[in-house]
Amino acid sequence: MACFVESIVVAGVLSVSKKALQRKEQSLGSQNDSKISWSRKIGWLINLLLGGAFLLAIEHIWHGEIVAFPPFLTALSSPDDTQTMIYEILTVGSAQVALIVAIWAVMIMWADRVVAKSKTQCA
Repeated sequence: MACFVESIVVAGVLSVSKKALQRKEQSLGSQNDSKISWSRKIGWLINLLLGGAFLLAIEHIWHGEIVAFPPFLTALSSPDDTQTMIYEILTVGSAQVALIVAIWAVMIMWADRVVAKSKTQCA
């Protein structure tokens, strides 16, 4: 029903954190030119989260769970459905975010390894 909401919230929080991290990295200068910056890695995670949320929102629109008139989420029309929706956000949404973060962790480990390997080959 609304499992994509948690991904959007996490991506929003990470966007704020990314801005603060970018400021910190800029103040330190370009000391780590040989590595991928953490703000860029966080940006990848934000893109993964928002991309997944977008696709899930499209799927929910397709199935009529999101409509163009208030309350927008059909689960908000009755208290029982609202309770079910909140449970889904907390269980399915959390599982989705955890899976995306796990995939992202593997992705950044691989990217760091590729960058390190390319630096040793160039030297």
